[in-house]
Amino acid sequence: MNNQKTIVIVGGGAAGIMAALSVRKHHPQDKIIILDRTFALGRKILVCGAGRCNITNINLEHDPAKHYYGASPDFINSVFEQFAYADISNFFHELGINLYVEQKKRIGKLFPTTNRADTVTEILYDELEHQRVEVRTNCEVKQITKVNTIFNLLAYYEGKLLEIKADYVILAAGGRTYPALGADGSGYNLARSLGHNIIEPVPSALPLEAKNNLSQHLQGIRMELNVSAEINGEIKKSSTDEVMFTNYGLSGPAVLNVSREISIHLNRNKQIEAYVYLNAFPMLTVKQVNDLLTARWNKKPNQSVVKSLYGLFPNKVALAYVKESGISETASSKDISTEQKEKLIKILTNYKIKVQATRGWNEAEFTAGGVDTSEVMSTSLQSKLVSGLYFCGEILNVDGDVGGFNLSWAWSSGHVAGKLQ
Repeated sequence: MNNQKTIVIVGGGAAGIMAALSVRKHHPQDKIIILDRTFALGRKILVCGAGRCNITNINLEHDPAKHYYGASPDFINSVFEQFAYADISNFFHELGINLYVEQKKRIGKLFPTTNRADTVTEILYDELEHQRVEVRTNCEVKQITKVNTIFNLLAYYEGKLLEIKADYVILAAGGRTYPALGADGSGYNLARSLGHNIIEPVPSALPLEAKNNLSQHLQGIRMELNVSAEINGEIKKSSTDEVMFTNYGLSGPAVLNVSREISIHLNRNKQIEAYVYLNAFPMLTVKQVNDLLTARWNKKPNQSVVKSLYGLFPNKVALAYVKESGISETASSKDISTEQKEKLIKILTNYKIKVQATRGWNEAEFTAGGVDTSEVMSTSLQSKLVSGLYFCGEILNVDGDVGGFNLSWAWSSGHVAGKLQ
């Protein structure tokens, strides 16, 4: 008797690839098929970490749930308990991909020693072939139904409508980020057709449209700042990292790190009031900044206020801050009032900017939203509504911090879903 089962994985990104390899490990006799609507698997892997592939993050070793949003901490931890940071690292080491921890800013990012994402994709492709996983690209799944215990999938493939039967289906169709690389959110429609609720997806980890005078003066300038996001009078999140001033507002890692709640507030909840605060002295208190600048002003009272900031900031940045405070660029510290000094210090440490909008899907790194995880078993990622249906990766309402956490979720959730528990 032939007991071979057929497992179809819809979506060939990081999560889908890992799911296929996990199925082969746990169910070596079964037939595995990956269907992907684009012309190549893992296209988004190639852009991760600016083309270097930020595979994971060392900070996952302790309390991984604090780096993720959307699902409950118990849901997140249940997945990472089964395939943790060490398992991710060992998986790639066994494939022959050596990793190193980037020391910059102690963020904990892990990259392949080649610093090339195509190292990762090519070895993953090779492993899929080695593990006899059937791959069909340019194959778009249009419908999934289930009759008794068998799934029926209808897909367009090579100009024809193809019907595929499966014992199990793993939905790994991704979110909506990077539409230029093929993402269109079509997986949500498939999940919805099978009875699942979708938390409205919005772009996350993306630049903010926030017109302000500093950005106009400093377009293209990058500097390390602390950025805090305020919604309804409450600071939701803060991040200290690089900020880039742009013609439309703000970008850079620190901005991306605090953009999630702002995006949900503006794009999902349709609210209009959101602010960010910039602090140019993230390591100092306001009193320490006051003491620092007062010492400089007392030492050289005839020096212009602009030049008193030289050495602390690039010259152009110093001038922009002084202009924004309303102080003449030629005024010396002895010529300005206590109120003007206090205003300058406030602008340097707590510059308030209203956010008009976020940028769009083409500039977002992640999706916030997706399949409601309350309808998914945390131990297996199997649907609570449809037996034999599993989810992994970005299609779920799970998104993480910038720095390798989202790719880590893809690896770990893919592994868990592929166990077919």
